[in-house]
Amino acid sequence: MAAPRVVSLDYCADQYVLKLADPAQIAAISRGADKDYSYLRGASTPYKKIRPTLEETLPLEPDIIFRQWGGGANAENAFARFGARVVSLGYPENFDGVKANIRLVADALEHSARGETLIADLEAKLAAIPELENAPRALYVTPGGVTAGAHTMIDAIFSAGGVRNITAEEGKAYWPPLPAEALLTAPPELIVTGFFNARDVEINYWSAARHPTIEKQFRETKTVHLSADLVSCAGWHSAEAAEMIAAAVRAERNAH
Repeated sequence: MAAPRVVSLDYCADQYVLKLADPAQIAAISRGADKDYSYLRGASTPYKKIRPTLEETLPLEPDIIFRQWGGGANAENAFARFGARVVSLGYPENFDGVKANIRLVADALEHSARGETLIADLEAKLAAIPELENAPRALYVTPGGVTAGAHTMIDAIFSAGGVRNITAEEGKAYWPPLPAEALLTAPPELIVTGFFNARDVEINYWSAARHPTIEKQFRETKTVHLSADLVSCAGWHSAEAAEMIAAAVRAERNAH
């Protein structure tokens, strides 16, 4: 029996499909697949790009439709009515969630062994990150003026990279506003930014991330800039962000 023919409806699902599917299985991926926030944008070139609509998806006659958020809240029911199997990825808050998504997609694609190999590679990469003594206090900063607390992939990346998430330690979860004023009295030892290299960053020019306090911290504090493709979607590649953070801390300490 032929392996299932698949479509992906958003760029987060695209990453898993591009990584785990055979090229012949991919009927189409999303229109975000080749953007700068797509980790595997280089691999997306050969494939048809579609909007997450019934009109563009159904003529391709996919056996499986992968999505995380593409197609809207009613996507599962809407697409399933026409005979396609809809596989919805979870929203990982940690690397266990990433592994669950890998297994979900790999099993649906009939490439379970490929998924387990990717998981093993991820686990090896995380295990190879050296533990840091006296873990520094770190703050995540985005151009939109929010930070990351507990129950976010950023918090998991910080933990894997050996740094303490100030926002999570303050008991905050998800995506609270940046505490610009608090930085004056308790500045972080490390700043980690995300999305500042994205092409649409200018839309956030007037956010709290442009506050003079934050800009002063950028000048005076060790800062790690994570590219948009590493933080836009949780995946096996999130380990690279943890590696960058740990390496930056070690380099800073070795320099003093």
